[in-house]
Amino acid sequence: MPITDVFVALADPRQTNKVQHSLAETLTVAVCGILVGADTFEEIQAWA
Repeated sequence: MPITDVFVALADPRQTNKVQHSLAETLTVAVCGILVGADTFEEIQAWA
């Protein structure tokens, strides 16, 4: 099962007109960043 599929069922509480990326995509990038050793939002952003 792709990691993105795990997050697809989550409800997205964000305002849809202010969203550039889906919640599933954002969480997938965050998890992958953590798996490669990123410890902060800045490190996850730099990795992504």
